Amino acid sequence: MNALEESHPENDKSRQTLKAWQGEIQQNSYLLDADFRHSIHYYLANDHLRLDQELSKFADRVVNELEPLVMENNLCQNLPRIEHYDNIGRRVEKIVHHPSYEAAGNIIYSSRILERMSKNGGLLEALTFMFLSSQVGEAGHNCPIACSAGIIRVLQKINNFPQKKFFLEKLSTPSYTDNFTGAQFLTEIQGGSDVGQNASEAYQDGSGNWRITGEKWFCSNADAELILMTARFDPSIPGTKGLGLFLVPSRLDTGERNHYTMRRLKDKIGTRSMASAEIDFHGAYAIAIGPPTEGFKMVMENVLHISRLFNTFCVLGMARRAYHIALSYAHHRVAFEYPIINYPLVQENLARIKAESNALIASIFATTDLQDKYDTGKITGEKNKLLLRLLANLNKYLSALWTVDHIHHALDTLAGNGAIENFSIIPHLLRDSIVCENWEGTHNILRMQILKDILRYQIDEIFLNHLEEVISQIDECRGHKNVLKQNIDLLKANLKRLKSSSQELQSLQIKKIVDQMATVFSALHLLSESIDQEKKGSHSKSACFEYFSKLHLSGLEVSYHQDFLNLLKMILGYS
Repeated sequence: MNALEESHPENDKSRQTLKAWQGEIQQNSYLLDADFRHSIHYYLANDHLRLDQELSKFADRVVNELEPLVMENNLCQNLPRIEHYDNIGRRVEKIVHHPSYEAAGNIIYSSRILERMSKNGGLLEALTFMFLSSQVGEAGHNCPIACSAGIIRVLQKINNFPQKKFFLEKLSTPSYTDNFTGAQFLTEIQGGSDVGQNASEAYQDGSGNWRITGEKWFCSNADAELILMTARFDPSIPGTKGLGLFLVPSRLDTGERNHYTMRRLKDKIGTRSMASAEIDFHGAYAIAIGPPTEGFKMVMENVLHISRLFNTFCVLGMARRAYHIALSYAHHRVAFEYPIINYPLVQENLARIKAESNALIASIFATTDLQDKYDTGKITGEKNKLLLRLLANLNKYLSALWTVDHIHHALDTLAGNGAIENFSIIPHLLRDSIVCENWEGTHNILRMQILKDILRYQIDEIFLNHLEEVISQIDECRGHKNVLKQNIDLLKANLKRLKSSSQELQSLQIKKIVDQMATVFSALHLLSESIDQEKKGSHSKSACFEYFSKLHLSGLEVSYHQDFLNLLKMILGYS
């Protein structure tokens, strides 16, 4: 070693510590996550032995193969770009990706997420793989997978659709190189969340084919082979009633490119590996998805609904990875003579992330399990359909709201190192989570949709009846049922007050009510899982429920004493 390479023994020691930390976070994330594995066993008991093997194999690829590719693809010099013309001046509208993008895609699609969800009752199984693939962020492919899932879902419900079998097979092919990917182009510059303002038009040409003209403002997965989009089929019908739903292939049967052009790519804070563009449609060929008059209903009940479930699993996967990286770092990083995991403030920060994360995972598992039961006819009826609509909105809302905070505070644990892009994937996860927070409905849009459903469909009564049914099936456990019942009673009182308030006050009161609905539902299902886990000898989820209750259930509070310190250590599996 020459003079320029000399290093102080303490520097060498610290680097060895960081090397050990890096080795630890490259271990199989599924095998290290006992609480997530328990959720798999709890809800997918008949298949858990097969899934354990498949999820473990996929998780190993995610950490050791996919993560390096995603980080390479996310470098500024490797981000997607548009080539509008080829080398002899022909218009091609081509998105050019770095080779790491295709390599990452082939790993993610190899998990057969779309093949699994396309089977009736296979949604929960599919989304457990989404949870793992999202531990490296959106990765340029997890959003397109959600879009493809929406297309699969609507095509499965439409009879006599041209090339239906071919499209479904191509969408579910477990290879990015060989498959078709989907996109959902809904947003227009004047519309945003107010989709009823959308102005793009669909008309029928002389041959009876649908054609689309207009501009879409935020088009993610801009180079998708199949685009699902809304357009106004009758300009005389205002609002969402005049919007039809259409499938637009990127290429015509002749092999020529369909008639749309890209203005520019969006320069986003996160999800940068996925090309999002502004796109103009110039009489593009389109196929109507069902009767045009049913278009917006199809969007809400299938496309946005399923995307909100996917979004929830996606952000929770990101937060889980950030938590595990931060927890491992806290065990290895020494400051003021001790590993920082010894310090109660660090313990409290990490324990809160895990407790809330476990509650959110319990909530979305319970919701998706209900969705599978509805899809297979095990539960039926309009009330269950409305309940699932509410639960999808609640899960998307709370998971997106909390995940940004969780990842932010996981980054805090790494202190200055947390902000370094090539030190860990956490900065990448934070940026992606911020984008996902605003996809598929902002917080206020979801709050107001829930308020509208309460006033129009009495969806709150359906929800409260469901809570009562679930809680009646739980064995009494150290007074926890009484705490939950008290919170349900408080929620009832708040809902009664809401309904008697003015319209302006309702829009303010709904924020607290949605928070209550989401946290009570999460707590209820975390308690259910914790009781089952205790029977198997683990108290992790029970400790998480105790802390979650103190944080979010009315009438309880966090008080700092030795028992509380012991609770934190139990949550973290540390003593």
